[in-house]
Amino acid sequence: MATTTNYGWTTPDDTALVKDGASAIRTLGTSVDTTTKNLNPQTTLGDIAYRSSTSNVNTRLGIGTSGQVLSVSAGVPAWADPSAGANWSLLNAGGTALTAAATVTVSGISGKDKIMVIVSGASTATAGATISVRLNTDTASNYYRYGMKVNAPTTYGSQTIRTTITGAATSMELGILHPSNADYTCNGYVLLTGCNNSGVKVFNLAGTAEESTSTNSGYVLGGYYNSATVISSISVFSSAGNFDAGTVFVYTSA
Repeated sequence: MATTTNYGWTTPDDTALVKDGASAIRTLGTSVDTTTKNLNPQTTLGDIAYRSSTSNVNTRLGIGTSGQVLSVSAGVPAWADPSAGANWSLLNAGGTALTAAATVTVSGISGKDKIMVIVSGASTATAGATISVRLNTDTASNYYRYGMKVNAPTTYGSQTIRTTITGAATSMELGILHPSNADYTCNGYVLLTGCNNSGVKVFNLAGTAEESTSTNSGYVLGGYYNSATVISSISVFSSAGNFDAGTVFVYTSA
């Protein structure tokens, strides 16, 4: 018997007898019905079909639930819940105390793209210290920052002092403590991106501290860290004397 080119349906030969016509029509009709159903397996509103591994046979994919998106799983289409946005998670549970040392380091950060460091209530036993953040305990001038240091009087004044900060440094400064009283504190944050790549890492920060009885100072900076090494640790340090109070929190996001 002859067959069709695409689906191989059986059809009568040109020399077939007329008496075989009814049987041939039934055979052809059954083949058409089977093939059509194989190509249209949907049964429910919203179903879709995709090409299966078997020739001329499609697979039914039932409608997903509200809010799901079409994705690929094991090489075939599948409905899935949309990926959630990146969540911040606290790496050092409860925070790390800034006490009894001039430098406090939080390690185990490798593999993270974004890192946020929050310094809360940092103070030192020695007044006048600068509170700063370093990456990978790197003390070289690989921190390039651009922005402003703003000095604001604690009482009303008609002017404030704004100092432009630019160029390379050995750390990322958050604030300078009062020069004659160690009870004042420094607070601030540093947000870094690209921490898990071998190129530069971008950061921005804001920090504040009381520098004198009449002036509060703050840094608002952005910049980059020029290192081919991924970030594996964060250090908060005092330029003079050990910390006697404060906490550092390190949040990470993959």
